[in-house]
Amino acid sequence: MSAFSLILRSAALVALLITGAHAQGDKTEGEKIAREWCTRCHNVEAGGPFKLHPPSFASIAVYRSADQIHGRIMFPPFHSNMPQVGYILTPDNVDDLIAYIISLEPQ
Repeated sequence: MSAFSLILRSAALVALLITGAHAQGDKTEGEKIAREWCTRCHNVEAGGPFKLHPPSFASIAVYRSADQIHGRIMFPPFHSNMPQVGYILTPDNVDDLIAYIISLEPQ
């Protein structure tokens, strides 16, 4: 990845985190997306066990804000096994996935 690409991606991430620029999603659709794309590595079940590597969706719901979740989906940390799903999923899919993850936070 070129330095310019890294700077551009970082600037986009900062802009998203500052503005909270994602809309409300559909958690039912988000669950379908999670089961299709995320279960290979993450436990996506409601009430699933907390684990850190890779984190379960239940632990993400507790420890990450919607903006942080959005940033991790769109721009996974370098040197992680997280795929670049931001290039695969539509913005609406990402919003749906975030809505599902947030719905897993215990009340």
